[in-house]
Amino acid sequence: MRIGIDGRALTGRFTGDRTYWLNLLRALLSDPVCAREHEFFVYSRLPIAPGTLPGCPNVTIRTVPASNNRLWTLRAFPRALCDDRIELAHTQYTTPLRAPCPVVTTVHDISFRLYPEWFPRKHRVLLNLTVPAAMRRAVRVITDSGSSRRDILRVYRLPDEKVEAIPLAAAPEFHPIPQETARQIVKDRFRISSPFALSVGVLQPRKNISLLIEAFALARHQCTIDQALVLTGKRGWGFEGLTRQAARLKVSDYILFTDYVPDEDLPVLYSAADAVAYPSLYEGFGLPPVEAMACGAPTLVSDRPCMPETVGHGAWILPALDAVPWGEAMARLSMEPELREHWSRRGIARAGELSWTQTARRTLGVYLKAMETV
Repeated sequence: MRIGIDGRALTGRFTGDRTYWLNLLRALLSDPVCAREHEFFVYSRLPIAPGTLPGCPNVTIRTVPASNNRLWTLRAFPRALCDDRIELAHTQYTTPLRAPCPVVTTVHDISFRLYPEWFPRKHRVLLNLTVPAAMRRAVRVITDSGSSRRDILRVYRLPDEKVEAIPLAAAPEFHPIPQETARQIVKDRFRISSPFALSVGVLQPRKNISLLIEAFALARHQCTIDQALVLTGKRGWGFEGLTRQAARLKVSDYILFTDYVPDEDLPVLYSAADAVAYPSLYEGFGLPPVEAMACGAPTLVSDRPCMPETVGHGAWILPALDAVPWGEAMARLSMEPELREHWSRRGIARAGELSWTQTARRTLGVYLKAMETV
């Protein structure tokens, strides 16, 4: 089969969409059966940096110019699919209005529909216009969890067999690094010398960072922990409110906003942390907690969909709207090495149950089912 991939996310920063394509394609291209039986064509509007994908005889990378992303999806991408005689295309979130072959699309979650208040109006309107129509046009829809699948089926009334949940995994580079070694690297690279709790993700309302700052203030002021809070991620909508909250709670001096950091820095940050906290209010999967667990970091997650499904028994699950238990958990993990070791072992075990090889093989299975229906 000749498979076409909308690889535009591969030309940007390490967002979740880029991480998904990167690890899925690496796993597909390294699978011996897949390499023997299928050809992949990866298209983008801007050039994909050399070395992003492994050099394999069964992959062709093509830059397809267009003046903007909308015209690329409407015209340039379908034309390239036709020129290369592609038999099936795979996209994320958007699909061409008319494609010369069946299309599978991945929709990681529908938070824009369930919680519109978390999105600026422009983004909310655009996503509601494009994503539901893309799912209706697609032959199959892939999402990241059973929770997200149930939301999609309930809200958009798609046929049950059309939507498949395929879990993600931590990439191979996420593995434990001895904490003292990791802390020395973090000290040299980020000038963080004190013990710290860590949160990773775009700083936007959905990630519930305001609760984490409140919990951290409780831990510092009431439990008197000597710990910093490191918030790693791009500054999103509503960021200014977080800095004002930190000042009001008198913890500004103990919170470090690193902004975006490259993926290669994350394993040392995870491994150096006393705890990784992810209090998100809604996720399609929640990849940072799995990466943290794979690195042996004691991990705290919210009880909101789909976090219990993602972490299993590998992370400490806490109520999403109550800062007190979060503060208590952060304080205990700061002061109790045995408790850190307990959650470290459980996290490593859970992360080991997930792999991109499994994700790739199940994705290929969706491709084959899609071809059977046309």
